[in-house]
Amino acid sequence: MKKQHIALLLLMLAAGCKPTGNKLDADKAKLAELKKRDGAIRDSIQLMEDTIKAEGGKEVKTIKVGLQVVALQPFKHYVEVQASVYGQDNINVNAEMPGVVKSILVTEGDKVSKGQVLASIDDAVIQQNIQEIQTNLDLAKTLYEKQKGLWDQKIGTEVQYLSAKNNYESMQKRLAGVQQQAAMSQIKSPIDGTVDAVSIKVGQSVGPGLPTIQVVNNEQLKVRGNVTEAYISDIHLGDSLVVSFPDLHKEIKSVASYVSSAIDVVNRTFMVEVKLPQDANYHPNMIAMMKIIDYSKPSATVIPINLVQTDPTGSFVYLAVDQNGTMVAQKTLVTVGKVYNGNAEIISGLKAGDKLITIGYDDLNNGDAISL
Repeated sequence: MKKQHIALLLLMLAAGCKPTGNKLDADKAKLAELKKRDGAIRDSIQLMEDTIKAEGGKEVKTIKVGLQVVALQPFKHYVEVQASVYGQDNINVNAEMPGVVKSILVTEGDKVSKGQVLASIDDAVIQQNIQEIQTNLDLAKTLYEKQKGLWDQKIGTEVQYLSAKNNYESMQKRLAGVQQQAAMSQIKSPIDGTVDAVSIKVGQSVGPGLPTIQVVNNEQLKVRGNVTEAYISDIHLGDSLVVSFPDLHKEIKSVASYVSSAIDVVNRTFMVEVKLPQDANYHPNMIAMMKIIDYSKPSATVIPINLVQTDPTGSFVYLAVDQNGTMVAQKTLVTVGKVYNGNAEIISGLKAGDKLITIGYDDLNNGDAISL
């Protein structure tokens, strides 16, 4: 009896889990509606694709780029060389005779004039010789005058007169020579300028060829640079140039005041000079940079050099062109001329008005569709 009750209970539970007839019908109707809508959407998609194909169109993927319109502009090419400031009157004054420094009359920074005594060498021995010669000269002069007076009176012999005269004149020349030697004991400035360095001390031995005092005339300074011989036919006297001074954060425009016609056999360079205007900030041996214009064109096609690519066909850039209403990238071969400061002159391949692709060109192939 107990088993019969359990079976009846299980049968009732199973019957309760089955869906009712009304819900099942509703779900079937909902599914049918969704399938109908899906079919309509598919039909619309197919119709649109057929229409596009019939009109000759198709979905196109484009690459984003940036453009620059090519325009003519001036172009200059410079030859850059390291240079330095050179004092035309920058002189190491040397002693003309060996000896010991007796006195120094100037210090660094003093203004001096041409012929001014800067220092002197001990000339005590020379002065003693001068005094001795002067005494002998006075005696020779007295004897000559007396002998001349006698000879004018026809007293004595001509030999005596000529001997006295010769002795007197010899003493004069000897005195002049010693006095000239005494003058050499003075170290004098050969130019007007400023004392830049004093390399001697009192009591120090000096001599010809040994540096003593440096005198500089800053009113006649130049910038001098050595240019490689490859440019000797491109750089001429009077060519425009720019001189910059890194330490002064300054640059000036000028012209070449001197161009050497000879090439240095050691470093294979030739010299270029430019005169500097007077300025207290310029100093001898100061570092400078000389930029000489060796090529100039008033109207040229100029583009950034980084836009130029190369492959086995040569150098090329990408232009944006219209192709049947679609903007595409066109590979264009170019001929590059001079290059300076990141810009290149394009001799052929481009013209004013061309639309040059400047952004995204690395990822392009010829004929790729592009957009801005």
